[in-house]
Amino acid sequence: MLKTKDFLTGSGLLLTAVMLSLTLANCNGSGFELADSCFNDGGDPLFNYSWYLANCGQKGISRAGGTSGVDLNLRATWSSGILGNGIKIRVSDDGLENTHEDLTGNFPTSSTRSRDYVSGDSNNSYLTTTAPPHSSSDNHGTSVAGIIAAVGGNGVGSRGVAPKATLAVANLLSSMTSQDLTVILNQATGTDFDILNMSWGYGQFELSPPTSAYEAQLKTAVTSYRNGKGAVLVKAAGNDYYTYCFIPGIDLDYTNADPEGCIGNSNFDGDNINPYQIIVAALDANGIAAQYSSPGANIWISGFGGMYGYAEPAMLTTDRMGCTNGWAKSSASAYTPFERGSAPNSKCNYTATFNGTSSAAPTISGAVALMLEANPSLTWRDVKYILAKTAVPMDYVTTGTIPHPLGLSVPAGYSWELPWKTNSAGFKFHNWYGFGKVDVDAAVAMAKSYTSMLGTFTEPNYVSSGTLNVSIGDGSLGGAAISQISISGGTASSVKIESVRIKVSVTHSDVSQLALELTSPSGMRSILVNMRNSLTNLANYSDNVFASNAFYQESSAGLWTLKVIDGVGDGTSGSLTKWEIQFTGAAQ
Repeated sequence: MLKTKDFLTGSGLLLTAVMLSLTLANCNGSGFELADSCFNDGGDPLFNYSWYLANCGQKGISRAGGTSGVDLNLRATWSSGILGNGIKIRVSDDGLENTHEDLTGNFPTSSTRSRDYVSGDSNNSYLTTTAPPHSSSDNHGTSVAGIIAAVGGNGVGSRGVAPKATLAVANLLSSMTSQDLTVILNQATGTDFDILNMSWGYGQFELSPPTSAYEAQLKTAVTSYRNGKGAVLVKAAGNDYYTYCFIPGIDLDYTNADPEGCIGNSNFDGDNINPYQIIVAALDANGIAAQYSSPGANIWISGFGGMYGYAEPAMLTTDRMGCTNGWAKSSASAYTPFERGSAPNSKCNYTATFNGTSSAAPTISGAVALMLEANPSLTWRDVKYILAKTAVPMDYVTTGTIPHPLGLSVPAGYSWELPWKTNSAGFKFHNWYGFGKVDVDAAVAMAKSYTSMLGTFTEPNYVSSGTLNVSIGDGSLGGAAISQISISGGTASSVKIESVRIKVSVTHSDVSQLALELTSPSGMRSILVNMRNSLTNLANYSDNVFASNAFYQESSAGLWTLKVIDGVGDGTSGSLTKWEIQFTGAAQ
């Protein structure tokens, strides 16, 4: 099986296209070069550009700054001396420039934890100018690594969220080649890392199914690694809030996709719908969901991804060294002099235009490293619980109607997306934010005194509705297909929920018209698939799987309701023919 993995930068396109097509009226950058002072840089001269570490509304290289105070909130953690000491983080990405001036101190050059799955070299997966066959376009991993663990206080650059963590890399994406399943499995293999950062994924203008072998490998990682406590797997949600539209019968790639805009969903990426990973959405410098960040009921937490660095701040991070490589270089078409080698970036070793859920995921990986240093006994489930418990809801609106973002019609009385909802266990959830913005100081404080209370992990089999033939009314809210499954008796009925997945079969000539809603016995609603999405003219669901975290810590017992709503009255109809539900969580 071949998979094409795309770097999750905020353009929603391939990495090579990121931000270079953006133009602004004011192209000379005048007045946008001086970062406003926030607080003592601690020996990192570009620290003031790193608004996600300390946001005082500074502009950096942008026309406008963000909202003061909207950042990772980690100053108390750093002040206490918790900096990621002893935590090993693997960056699953492309080649990484381990000799970078702001990374080398946290990247052992003889690290046996690094792997190159592109060339087959077991211990040379970093990128240097003397280490072919790595591609000259291998820029992404270096920038991701800098957000996680750029060295702090060394007189150059800025610093990472966990500035004393140890880095390694699993290179599976050099040259953006398609990789077979073995490579995808291998990047998540090995007991010698605590955290795995995965800033890549499928384009969400198609359905990519989950792969059983890959899910089995991830389950091994969370149940066996770290001496049984489990590695923490951090995955970018995707940048397809606005994406291409599906074209039936075409071998999908970014060249052949319909250039018309559609709305994607993180649940369309099969690698994003397992219960073992932490799926990360992106925030801008104002704490609002970044305009590219993929929505989805499978989102867990929101980190900072920034915007494009021109009108609004992007992320300051490490770049390939020198003015002939990387994002920042003398020939860059970016409007700002910073990206073309002007002071204070005269050597072009840093970029201030990196963005996307590619950036948001490493902010969470760094945050988890601080949590694990504070309490090495935390399991992977403990980490997820603490992140959810301490997250801060952003743009907190609990009522009202959210219209389709492209202005498309939906049935009267229906909200295309739900506002913030609170489940019966007291957890607030939104498909754009998961449980909310990460709060590092709160998470670390909780971790310090935390004793695991989640109980024994259980993962019962799917429970099926059996064969159905429930009509889906054409464009009718009142004619929605409704089916219920009663969970009573057996192991599935005694789970304190940590994840829910449904497997759905539907006959319909265009499933992009359909919304899938799941309601728990407590009355908590979750939209797993929004209607009028990117799956244009794709016929039928056939045991397709979608996930939701909205029911976290609720009980599985009782009556679960699936509703299928057709959002377009165009004469087409269909039917719900079967669905199944699966829970993971604590056995009760």
